[in-house]
Amino acid sequence: MDCRTTGGLERNGATVDAAAGPGGAPTQAFLEPPVLRVEKLSFCYARADVWSDVSFSIDSGKVAFLTGPNGSGKSTLFRCLAGWAAPSQGTVELFGKPFDGSDRMVRRQMAFVPDVPSFYDYLTAVEHIRFVLAANRVPAGEDEALRLFDRLGLAAHGDQYPSSYSRGMRLKLALVLALMAKPRLLLLDEPYGPLDREAAAALSSLLADARDDGAAVLMSCHHDVPDLEPDVQLRLDGGRLVPERSTPDGATPGGALAQPER
Repeated sequence: MDCRTTGGLERNGATVDAAAGPGGAPTQAFLEPPVLRVEKLSFCYARADVWSDVSFSIDSGKVAFLTGPNGSGKSTLFRCLAGWAAPSQGTVELFGKPFDGSDRMVRRQMAFVPDVPSFYDYLTAVEHIRFVLAANRVPAGEDEALRLFDRLGLAAHGDQYPSSYSRGMRLKLALVLALMAKPRLLLLDEPYGPLDREAAAALSSLLADARDDGAAVLMSCHHDVPDLEPDVQLRLDGGRLVPERSTPDGATPGGALAQPER
């Protein structure tokens, strides 16, 4: 496997000196691991690298945008991060621990919305809410879910089956199921694609609230996102992960958090 290409991010405070408190002791912010850390991740399909040597990290309270052309492997990367697919090489860490999708306690602290979400044929939208809350042992989440239903324009459709929903409505339901338990990490693959303008604005507001509450958000997108500024912008292209744009001083948005590795 050719893993010579590199791309990624480093955290704020890459050295102890930069994060030292009084007397040179590291501060608590330095000691806290990132919510998501990816180290030298590679994925091969039919003996060809889809992408290789991908490394980055995202701290709590940060929103990261991932862009790239169709076929660049963004959805495959999301599936590897969520534990739905196994990378060919490298590691994924969530909350400072290696993660391969098997740790149920870690899974309860994250939520993944794929580009094409799926649902149970025999459950209505509201029944999906109750099922997911029970499965994740969130006893008091139904009120929050109904609030999200209203924010995203689904309040009048809770008793319907998702199979009767449009593509945009199905995505809204998936977003409600992801957001209602207030996870520490949100992985969202093209969440704005089929949304109308009003729903897109509502989602931006909800994601800004999640960031303010300390959640880390990684989302892929093909166009400008309304009313939501990222802390980090990345681009997956040509089998490598690179900062998408630079500020005039050469630093990418987000400061040291978004500096490419060398």
